[in-house]
Amino acid sequence: MAGDCCKLAGNLVLGISGCVISVSVNSKIEILKECGGALLVGPTTGTISLSAYASNILHTGCPGRAGVSIPWMKRYDCDTNTVYFINSGEGSSYIAGDINSLASLSITSGRSYPIINASSASGPSSVYMETNQEDGSGLVYTGKPISFDTKSSLIFSNFGVGSGDLYLQNFSLELNPGELPTCSYSFVFIVSD
Repeated sequence: MAGDCCKLAGNLVLGISGCVISVSVNSKIEILKECGGALLVGPTTGTISLSAYASNILHTGCPGRAGVSIPWMKRYDCDTNTVYFINSGEGSSYIAGDINSLASLSITSGRSYPIINASSASGPSSVYMETNQEDGSGLVYTGKPISFDTKSSLIFSNFGVGSGDLYLQNFSLELNPGELPTCSYSFVFIVSD
């Protein structure tokens, strides 16, 4: 019995190549309406949060970051109990600092403004980022473990967690001097009843 509940994170096998740091999967039903004690239940959707190393080369430049948020419209067909995710654009994106050519904006806004990201939680000698951030629309990511271009399909095959196709919602990339670059993905998926 103990073997069923004591699972080692190092033994988790996913269907993607690359070094995964963490993965979290959650699902829930949507309550459409409660009326007079009657409960109307809608679709079940889930989310996946995945963090991984974007590269196996230590970052030696200045701090950097990039990210994108993909706009999806969700539509539910009550008659067929089917959920549809409809992409409504490449999403708002940003790039700041030194990102080692791991990402680029699809369309730039032409605007740049200063940002600071500093924390002394690890001590007063912690490195902080002070640079300019450029915003735009869409992102091309060439790093590991899942590269993508927001001009192409943002629907990915399941890699061993959740169910069905995975729809990319958010992505972020962080590069800190002397560390391996990290990235985080957020996906949504539909649980078939």
